[in-house]
Parts: sequence; C-alpha cells; structure tokens
Amino acid sequence: MATFLTGDVIADRMLAHLTDEVTFIPRINSQYSSEFAGKGARVGSSVRVRKPQRAKIRYGRIMDETPINDQYINVNLDDQIGVDVGANSADLALNIDDFDAQYIKPFARDLAVAIDAWAIRKVLPQVPETVGDLGAITMDKVLQAGERLDYNLAPKADRTLLVTPGTQRQAVTAFSGLFNNQATIGKQYTRGRMANDTLGFDWYSSTMMPTLTRGTANGGYLVNGANQGGSSLIVDGGTGTIKKGDTFTIAGVFAVHPQTKESLGYLREFTVTTDYTPGGAGTLQITPELIPTGTEQNVTAAPADNVALTVEGTSGGIYEQNLAFARDLAYFVTADMPLPKNMEAAGQRTLDGIRLRYIQGYDITNDRWQSRFDIIAGAGILYPEYGVRLPIART
Repeated sequence: MATFLTGDVIADRMLAHLTDEVTFIPRINSQYSSEFAGKGARVGSSVRVRKPQRAKIRYGRIMDETPINDQYINVNLDDQIGVDVGANSADLALNIDDFDAQYIKPFARDLAVAIDAWAIRKVLPQVPETVGDLGAITMDKVLQAGERLDYNLAPKADRTLLVTPGTQRQAVTAFSGLFNNQATIGKQYTRGRMANDTLGFDWYSSTMMPTLTRGTANGGYLVNGANQGGSSLIVDGGTGTIKKGDTFTIAGVFAVHPQTKESLGYLREFTVTTDYTPGGAGTLQITPELIPTGTEQNVTAAPADNVALTVEGTSGGIYEQNLAFARDLAYFVTADMPLPKNMEAAGQRTLDGIRLRYIQGYDITNDRWQSRFDIIAGAGILYPEYGVRLPIART
C-alpha cells in the first residue's frame, strides 16, 4: 500500500539529488551560516566568512608563534534561487520512487545546474591568473596551470580542472596518443571525457562555463601616480572599455613567492572586478590587491608612474573560460530563510553545506499540493591565487 508523501520526505529527496548534481560547488569551500538560525536571512543580508589561516614561518632557534589572526570576508547573500513543484492527492499517494522519478529528480537536476551556473559566474571573472596563448587546449597549458598553482602554494590534493564540453573534446582528441597509462586511455575512449587524476587534476565538464567578451581597451593605458597599492588602481592615457573579468599586467610589477617573497619571473596578473566603461583617466577596481610590502606581499614593487598596462586578448574577442583551481579559491554560503506560519509543512534541511528551505501548502479549490524549494546564497573569492583560467578564443 502506498504511503502519503510528506513535505519532509520530498525535501530530503530533493536535497539528496541536488547535492549529487552540482559540479562546481562541492569542489570549493561550501559553508552553511548559522548566523540566521531560527530567524531567517533575506536577499541583501550579510554574513562573515572566515578565511583559512596561513602560517608564519620561523627561521632560527627562537620561537616566533604564529598569531591567531582570524580574517573574515563580508559576504552578501545576494540571490534567492528556487524551483516549484505541484502535485494532486493521487500523485502524493504514489510510491516514493515513482514520485521521485516524475516530480523530484528532474527538478533537482535543473535547480542544481542553475545554482552551479550562478556560483561560477560570480567567481570566475574574479580569477586574475591566466595561462596559455588563447588557442586550443594543449598538454603544456594544463601543466602551466599546475605550475602556476604550485608557485602560489595551492594545495596539491583535490585540484580540479573545470572545462567546457568543447575543451574536453579537444583534450580527449589531442591527449589520447600521449599517455602510456592504458587504463586512462580506456576510460577516455569509452566515456568520451578526460579521466580523473590526469596531469595533476580531476577533470569535470560543465555546460555552465561562461564566455567572456573582452573590452575594447587599446594599448595606451598607463599608471597614474607611483606607489599605489590596494584594490584600486588610478590610470590615464588609454581609450576603450575594460570589462569585468578582463585581465592585465603592469610593466615592472612581478609576482612573488608567497613565503620567500622572491620574484617568480613573471608579471603579476590582475583582473577588473567592475566594468570600466568611461575610458581614459579614472580608477580601476581590481583583484588581487596590490601589496608591495609586508607579510601579505604579492608583487616585487609598487608600480611606477606612467608605466604601461597590458590588457590581455584582442579588442572585442570572445573567450571560452576553463578553470583550474584548489578548494579554497572560492566560497559558497547558504543560510536559514524565514519560515511562514500556518502552512501544511515548512522546514529547512542542510546537506554538504547547502541549506534548502521547503514550504508546502494546499490549494483546496484545485486539490493541489504545492511545494517550493529555495536557497539564499552568496559566493566569491577567498584566495584568488588558488585559481588559474585557461581561456580559449572562440572561432
């Protein structure tokens, strides 16, 4: 005999499928914020996310204790994403597996895709590091990405390479004859995708990887004023737009090793976090911050006055984005939402850092049981140096 399905059963199934289907979110720092437990958050609410600690290294015999200096990032819970399900009384009398197949799993898959896409679009334009020549994927580009993460002391465990389906097709075709590991080749052949633990990364393909269209900036932008630092940069001399996600280098400003502070021999890359549409003189908002001195130093020196900026890519070029990263590149935060009273069922569930609210009500006129599923979320960057983009020009 079938059991009448409750809101709790439906919510648990929805959340289980949702966490199975997301690709990007489980591989970054996912957190549930209890700050709003019992009262609920709304769009525009803020929470604080703690950054993982970094050690202060001692050289010599005398103890130099690393201070416990918790660093927090203020995070706006700036979007609400959900899906709605309706069923009549006969539907709710179905076996849970039948109801799951017809009403829950398809909705969960689409909701997972939407949440993943939202998080990727929040994070990816803030990743400043890029490798490659903007052409097709090559083994050397993947190895360059791993090398860049190594230099930035990104943890070697659980590194992910998230690529477009087109990039994955190129990679399987180009790399299949280069491996000696027959098991790896076999998996690529039978599955049509790159195998995990290949070239230092677990590979995943996502149709949600966005393209970025480069702005129209020319080569005339210059630093306006010496000894600048922080998350903004005053410029002059150029024309054309610099779009959010465009990456650039500054002449003479090299990346340094996170511990030794020695130059790594390549120019530090920055990305613009807000569209710069006026052109000419003004202020760019950038990440990472320019930090020329101190324990967080990330460049060899502050830029000199009138040195050139080089915006990567060609004016108006469209680039597919692939992302190599370690877990603490970014965060994804969810929180409790308000629960209405006098509903058939209402509650919250958490699994793998994702907090899901469900509400079930009854439409007596149409004999419909209506359920809505919502999350409220924030996403952004923790350590920008833990990610590297591999852009490929769309032809």
